[in-house]
Amino acid sequence: MYNTLIKNILTFIGLLLLQVLVFDNIRFGNFIHPVIYVLFIMVLPFKTPHWRLILNGFLMGIVIDIFDGTPGLNAAATTLAAYLRPYVIGIMTRKSELEKKEKPTVELMGFSWFLVYSLIILFFHNFAFFLLEAFSFKLSGVVFLEILISVPVSAFVILLLLYLFKPIKKNKNL
Repeated sequence: MYNTLIKNILTFIGLLLLQVLVFDNIRFGNFIHPVIYVLFIMVLPFKTPHWRLILNGFLMGIVIDIFDGTPGLNAAATTLAAYLRPYVIGIMTRKSELEKKEKPTVELMGFSWFLVYSLIILFFHNFAFFLLEAFSFKLSGVVFLEILISVPVSAFVILLLLYLFKPIKKNKNL
């Protein structure tokens, strides 16, 4: 239990630092905004209670808001993503499959499953974030373009990070 808690805290801090220190400071153009901190919510265990998902989403979002100076935007978007996560997983996966697996990872669920899952979660997150940021339906074209470009870029970066930081399996025969 403590091992999982420590891993979750380190994941929280690592993604927070990567987002704030690296991805928020790299200019990819006017419409590309990679969001990687949502990965924290995406890879929490399947059995995480819904209230804890929402609380973790809010906490991650509010901490990002504090660093970025965006009062409540990330908190609202990440809370929405955390709220919708169990429903997205429920639609994508049979309950019998979930009982056999601990958490949604590429290794356990497969590449295509995780890609679709991350695209859906990122879509909801970015939709809420960019719509709240624009706070106007007059800018819906810009919001749509930001979502259309940022979601696949964020998914690509998240998958790249997952493969770069994948735990190395020890060979027992050595």
